[in-house]
Amino acid sequence: MDNEKIQEYHRHRYPYILLDTVEEMEPGKSAHAYKYFSENEWLFHCSSKPDQPVPFTMLIEVLTEAFLMPILVMDENHRGKITNFISADDAHVYADVYPGELLNINVEVKSWRRGIASGYACGKVNERLVCEAKLKFVIPEIMEKFRPVAVRQEQEKWNE
Repeated sequence: MDNEKIQEYHRHRYPYILLDTVEEMEPGKSAHAYKYFSENEWLFHCSSKPDQPVPFTMLIEVLTEAFLMPILVMDENHRGKITNFISADDAHVYADVYPGELLNINVEVKSWRRGIASGYACGKVNERLVCEAKLKFVIPEIMEKFRPVAVRQEQEKWNE
C-alpha cells in the first residue's frame, strides 16, 4: 500500500503524513511498513545543523501512523475516522536516524476493544533496533457508542 492509498484511511495529509508504504498487513492484528527519510523532508529544514537526525517525536509519529493502519483497514467504517493518541509508554530511541536511511517498522495490535487500540511498534534501520513504544489510541466515534446513556445525556446538557 503506497502513501496515496494510506491517505484513503488516515486523516493526515502532506506534510503531516510520514508513512511511505505498508508492505504487509493483517487487519486488526499487525503491519509491516517503511519510511524513507530523504534529505528533502521538511523536518530537516528546521535546523541549521548539516547532519541533523530525525527528531524523536517524528520517529514516534511514524510508529503511530503505522500502528493505526491495521485498525483503520479492518472495517470500512473506520476509514478516515478521527483518531486520538492516548499514550506512548516505554517509548525509547536507541540510536539516531539520519537522512538517507530507511526505517523498517513492525507493529502488533495487542488489544482492540470499544474503540480503544493498544499494542507495540518498533523501528529498525539495517536490522538494528532504533526505536520502540507501547502505543494506545482511541477512535472517539466508536468509543462513544459504549458510554452509558446517562453520561451521554449529562454531556448533552452541558453542550447546550
